Amino acid sequence: MQMRLNPTSFPGTKYTIAEFPRPALRRIPSAPIDVFNEKLIATSREMLGIMYEAKGVGLAAPQIGLNEEIFVYNPSDSKSMERIVCNPTITKYSEDVIVEEEGCLSLRSDDTAGQVARSAWIETEYQNEMGQKVRRRLKGFEARVYQHEYDHLKGILCYDRFPPEDREAVQKSIDNLLGLYPGDDARIEPDARELKAMMPRPLSARWMPPLESSSADEEEKEGNAAKTKQKRGSGGFG
Repeated sequence: MQMRLNPTSFPGTKYTIAEFPRPALRRIPSAPIDVFNEKLIATSREMLGIMYEAKGVGLAAPQIGLNEEIFVYNPSDSKSMERIVCNPTITKYSEDVIVEEEGCLSLRSDDTAGQVARSAWIETEYQNEMGQKVRRRLKGFEARVYQHEYDHLKGILCYDRFPPEDREAVQKSIDNLLGLYPGDDARIEPDARELKAMMPRPLSARWMPPLESSSADEEEKEGNAAKTKQKRGSGGFG
């Protein structure tokens, strides 16, 4: 198996990527950001740097061992699309879902990827790095990335959303990560309440939407692609 190894260090920061089954990835609740200052901005820039160096499209605080409500992401090849998200809330999920493959930097391997259902669009509220309140309606790939990073703040990994056959397919990779972890405090499962509250619900034999998007979704994607080239790397969202 070819493991997608994360760098052991990153330029300009002390932080590294926390990998499953480190407890930081499951620890809840995350502490809200209540001080917006130069230190927060510096941390967010370090997170973006790690994200780019690791070739991800997002990175959440638990992934660098911080128990705080902040994540960063960039769904495109343009720095103008960088987003720093603090104290987020998803206020509405679309009933329409799109099923696509997701991986995660904290799961380390290109082989630890599987199908995940995400709402086609979401409405969200958060604060940016300056503490300004933001309300946005996100759709398509950006909505998917946002939902993935939002999950991290709830102690949820994309693996938790895989259908049974995909979980079985990546079990060897999961076992490898468990074997590499040196501690005796591994956290394998998410909080039961957060697992039950997941939106949309995880894929299962009883609930498996079509993998193909509707024609309306395809038209939307084509329109978005004309505006911004989106990144859809197989290595990991964040």
